[in-house]
Amino acid sequence: MAMTDSNNVLAVGGDKLDRLTDLPINVIHQIQDHISIEDAARMSALSRTWRYIWASNPKLVFDAKFCTKRTPSNTIDIISTILFQHHGSVKTFLMDISVIHPSQHLVVDRWMLFLSRNGLVDLSIQNQDSGNAPYKLPSYVYGLELERLVLWNCIFRPPCSFRGFHRLKRLRLTRVDFKLDVAISSLWMPSLEILHFTYCSGLRFLSIYAPKLHRLYLYGCGTHALNMGPFMDCGKLKIFGISSQEVSLNRQDKAMKLTDLLSSWPNLSHLILCRYFVKLFASGTGAESLPMLLTRLRCLYLWDYDFDSKDQIFALLSILRNSPNLKVLQLFMSGQRKNGNMEVDVNYFEGPDSGTQRLNSFQTLQMNRFYGSRAELLFIRFILASAPLLQKAILLVDTSINESQSLKISKELMRFPRASPKSEIIFEQWSRERASMVVA
Repeated sequence: MAMTDSNNVLAVGGDKLDRLTDLPINVIHQIQDHISIEDAARMSALSRTWRYIWASNPKLVFDAKFCTKRTPSNTIDIISTILFQHHGSVKTFLMDISVIHPSQHLVVDRWMLFLSRNGLVDLSIQNQDSGNAPYKLPSYVYGLELERLVLWNCIFRPPCSFRGFHRLKRLRLTRVDFKLDVAISSLWMPSLEILHFTYCSGLRFLSIYAPKLHRLYLYGCGTHALNMGPFMDCGKLKIFGISSQEVSLNRQDKAMKLTDLLSSWPNLSHLILCRYFVKLFASGTGAESLPMLLTRLRCLYLWDYDFDSKDQIFALLSILRNSPNLKVLQLFMSGQRKNGNMEVDVNYFEGPDSGTQRLNSFQTLQMNRFYGSRAELLFIRFILASAPLLQKAILLVDTSINESQSLKISKELMRFPRASPKSEIIFEQWSRERASMVVA
């Protein structure tokens, strides 16, 4: 293919169009989805046929990278121009409004009004600067037939007629403030499959009914902040994650025991807990129900875990003992450690209280911010000796451990007996990028 001085595409093979020009419009839109909106507009120069295709792309993304390249006023002008020159439906719209001053949120409202008339099904509004005032969603957003909704630092105050997004499949909310009247505190989400709450407020009277839900995450909220009763009917739930500030056991009892929730989810296979909820398993709160609750557990992730706490060690061993099908354990250790010299009785890991049966399904251990304390080393020795199918023990060493200390620790690890002849110990430095979740 060659280009003339007038930028016309020369035909290849007589009267036949070249393959690029003859691409179906949906394929061209898919190509544009992988480049910036500026580059998508520049594609119009490649062919007369493509001149206006960028203006009909059903997916528009104005992310932080796009918005921070220019002044806020220019950002507003460009987005407005692109939107109001657009023809056809807009199915997906992502917008970062962090650079837009709250006094100009009315402009964002006008964008939302335009989108509400153009078939929007996937909406993401990011307002990530913690100093920004939250953006209040206009009433017409609640009338959209959305399938995915992502909000960051927004006010959720629907009209009295709102009963829920009936087609919504994914809902991710971060620092969203719910301002609900009693009449609309119960929301019906019959298609919802994935629900994230992160540091949200105003949840106390909110009830969400989602019979198809299979992933539920509550970070920085706690079970006391949300009416968990309706979620007990989510029999299809497979993944549950909860992280909160320190929880009083008495307060937890008054709200809802974690074990009551777990017993309602027979298909639960992935469990994500922070240190304060791990303690519940060592406190005797519902501990007698552990065998029934954890039979189907495949993956366990523990955040802010502390090997300086005997309660947490007992709780972890109790969970392992009662999870015969567990394959993956990932520990994200606390960044604030004590001296690491806590007296640890070897019987914690070898005595009758730790269980003598083998971890017959266990395959992967990952410890993030590994320090090499005595408790950690004893735990690794216990895993290596008890897991005949172990494939990998990934130890991501904290940055405070120097090279000499790392060498000493690794030599000690190599001497531990192993039940699995195929097990491998991976000893690397910790980083946020490296400490990603293992999925099994």
